[in-house]
Amino acid sequence: MGIFRKIVIATNIAETSITIDDVVFVVDCGKAKETSYDALNKLACLAPTWISKASAHQRRGRAGRVRPGWCYHLYPKIIYDAMTQYQLPEILRTPLEGLCLQIKSLQFGSISAFLSKALQPPEILAVQNAINLLETIGALDEREELTALGRHLSTLPVDPKVGKMLLMGVVFQCLEPALTIAAALSYRDPFVLPIDKKEEADKAKRAFAEYSYSDHICLLRAFEAWKLAKRNGQERKFCWQNFLSQQTLQMMEDLRNQFCDLLSDIGFIDKSFDPKAYNWYGADTEMVSAVLCAGLFPNVVQCKRRGKGQSFFTKQDGRVYLHPSSVNSFVSSFPLPYLVYSEKVKTTDIFIRDSTNISDYALLMFGGSLAPSQSGQEIEMLGGYLHFSASKRIMQLVQNLRAELDRILQRKIDNPGLDISVVGKGVVAAVVELLHSDNGQQSADNYRMQAN
Repeated sequence: MGIFRKIVIATNIAETSITIDDVVFVVDCGKAKETSYDALNKLACLAPTWISKASAHQRRGRAGRVRPGWCYHLYPKIIYDAMTQYQLPEILRTPLEGLCLQIKSLQFGSISAFLSKALQPPEILAVQNAINLLETIGALDEREELTALGRHLSTLPVDPKVGKMLLMGVVFQCLEPALTIAAALSYRDPFVLPIDKKEEADKAKRAFAEYSYSDHICLLRAFEAWKLAKRNGQERKFCWQNFLSQQTLQMMEDLRNQFCDLLSDIGFIDKSFDPKAYNWYGADTEMVSAVLCAGLFPNVVQCKRRGKGQSFFTKQDGRVYLHPSSVNSFVSSFPLPYLVYSEKVKTTDIFIRDSTNISDYALLMFGGSLAPSQSGQEIEMLGGYLHFSASKRIMQLVQNLRAELDRILQRKIDNPGLDISVVGKGVVAAVVELLHSDNGQQSADNYRMQAN
């Protein structure tokens, strides 16, 4: 029998989570990709960085677990001496919206004052960014107190924007899509990308996204197809053919069930009801995209035509790029003027992950607060960053409809058991009609609104 040499290539998870008895030699490059938070630009960064001394010690410990071993550190001692003793705590490396909600729900007083007492307090700007976002999505009021929406969001163990999307999915009767998308965003992308089959994997993923211009709809269609294959006993074959992780899809299904239980606990759904009662618009792509807009706002990208292609811009960063893993990165021209996205990350450039193409009507009805411009000829959003122009009559119609929609939403949030399909039937029907009127072609006779 011949002698074989085993070579294990591992990420930094191997520092603490993997023990392989017969590993004798460890080669430590001294680097790891680590997520950090740029408070100035409100941006998550994923970049290679030097590890800590504690991590170097952990890597050394992977060698010689059951017999003598050797570790080769591929960096000089001067680099090691300059390393931090420990990795930065997570509170300094991630956005703080969820933590701020918990502080308010536990009645610990001022968020900034409470966090300033931490052993390593986060930057003041990072805390203020989190507070501003929670105010933007309606979870905190101007006095930094929890709103009714904020109280509901604090009970959901997900990012506040994802939690809001779940609640909007209930309100606008497309719960099933909202549960699936929320599960994927809270866990991870079920698509896998083998190095030697990248083109085939990209093609399989794009097939689920056909004509949707949406990574989120792509996830939704893949999950629904997997459920059908599972019922037919073909799930393993289906996942293999479509480059999907069976374990991830199963975890998504478990998360969906947990989210249902949580929504039931806070009174937003009644499990004894027919599921169809919460999914009247579950197959309506425009309504699902609008609910995504309601949850992911203010994560908005403008699509601007540049020659034969398009460029993308955000308020904070200027020009950004679609991540190569996005199905939208293959699109040369989008039919609608905006994208909403789940995540923005900086590596070599600033990239947008998991995006969905949305209309200006979706943004006007489900985005941030509206304000008239100084000239009175436009509606503004995001502090004047977005401008929408129309005749005064159309502007008034849109503002009146949005005001009615906001009132109904507030009633539902204040009283989760309220049946919005009864009390707000006419308003919701008008919004749905408006969304459909803007699907690719804007109609001058039906609430035409042209975004600048």
